[in-house]
Amino acid sequence: MNFDQLPNFIIIGAAKSGTTTLFEAIGQNPSVFAATKKEIKFFSRDEKYKMGVDWYQETFFKNAEMYPVRMEASPAYLTWSEKTAPRIKQVYQDSPLKFAAIFRDPVKRAYSHYWMRFHQGTETLSFSEAIYSEESRLKENWEMLSTRGDGLYGYFRAGCYATKLKPYLELFPRENLFFLLQEDLQNDYDKSIGSLLSFLGIEQQHQFIAFKSNEAAVPRNKNVYSLYSRVKNSKVQKIFELLFPRKTRKLFRQSFIFKPVQNPPMEEEIKQYLYSRYIDEVKQFELIINRDLSHWYSNGSTN
Repeated sequence: MNFDQLPNFIIIGAAKSGTTTLFEAIGQNPSVFAATKKEIKFFSRDEKYKMGVDWYQETFFKNAEMYPVRMEASPAYLTWSEKTAPRIKQVYQDSPLKFAAIFRDPVKRAYSHYWMRFHQGTETLSFSEAIYSEESRLKENWEMLSTRGDGLYGYFRAGCYATKLKPYLELFPRENLFFLLQEDLQNDYDKSIGSLLSFLGIEQQHQFIAFKSNEAAVPRNKNVYSLYSRVKNSKVQKIFELLFPRKTRKLFRQSFIFKPVQNPPMEEEIKQYLYSRYIDEVKQFELIINRDLSHWYSNGSTN
């Protein structure tokens, strides 16, 4: 294991809050080595973790030791923080390591999360049905979901930011964690990215290309998407990653695999239910990041 090759900066989440945008933005900086793929899930997926740290660094961070910042991003690290934070600590001990997490209104996040799963074909219930049956579904499928580090069915659970951050705050220095809101990127993209670069100790050497990643989309063709999914989860994916840069792969997905879609508005009853259920978590989260989040207390837009 070579700590000069391992990532020293990890974007841990939250899912459906802007992690891809953050990963691609920071990856534009010439001082940053971005992992060969986003969402490696090494620390969250048991079968990958068992392959060992040497496999992790040689597969995704080969020749990364020449860069001052080596980055990976896996939102599952926050979703499954009770498992991933101790694993990361066990590997790194007191070696230098920084984290970033980006968050959004948890009700909007849950709704976006649901539609992503629905469009992928892994969710068949309505949003209300999925929320009201979440606890029982998680209980019934817990072993499988935990082993895979999978966020399926956990729409409400993944938005409990204060609870999910607790393992990291207990194991790592608070000053090594950087927190950002999705609305920060929307309001002042350059300033937000610049603040994160300052946190990482590197200069903003060029104007960033601002873009929005992971917008709502559906498969253009179910058969093509099914084939794409099988390839993505096979050894062929590694060859594809070596042959084509990340931007080319993204363009391919947008042009041939997915097409944009506008999700319907959330039903008012389930919206109000979620805002009331999240209120304690939001207030605890406010104390952690020392920001006023009163606009997350009640009914807002679901864009």
